[in-house]
Amino acid sequence: MSLKHLVIVHLLTELTFYARENLSGTVLPRTLVHIEEKEVAVIPDIVFVKRAKSGIIQKNRICGVPDLVVEIVSHPSHRDKLLGKKKDTYARCEVPGYWVADPFEKAIRKYVLVGGVYQETKKSRLFPDLQVQLPDS
Repeated sequence: MSLKHLVIVHLLTELTFYARENLSGTVLPRTLVHIEEKEVAVIPDIVFVKRAKSGIIQKNRICGVPDLVVEIVSHPSHRDKLLGKKKDTYARCEVPGYWVADPFEKAIRKYVLVGGVYQETKKSRLFPDLQVQLPDS
C-alpha cells in the first residue's frame, strides 16, 4: 500500500468515526464532486458533507458544494499544486473547509474560507475536538 493510500485510510477512519459519533455528516473517499454553477468537476481524496446538506450526495457523486475537501500529498513535488491551483479552485467553488495532509512533513494544513480566501487555522470548525496524527510510513 502506498503512503498516500495509508494516509487516506487513516484519515477516512478518523473522520468517519468522529462524524458518526457526533451525527454530523458523511465522509466519502474519492468521490466525484460536480459543482455545476462553477463548471467544476473534481475527485478529491476525501469529502465531508454535513448532515443538513446530505441531499447533495447522489448515487455515485456529490452534486453541489461539500463542507470539507481533503487532499493528500502523494509526492513532495505535488505539494505546490495542492497549495496553489487546487486550493484556489476549491476557494472559487466556495468550499468552506480545505485540508492538505502531507505525510512527508507529518502535518495537516487546515484552511477555512473567509471572504472568498482560505486562511490557515489550527482547529477545524467541523471537527473541533479531533486530534489526528498522520501514520508513519
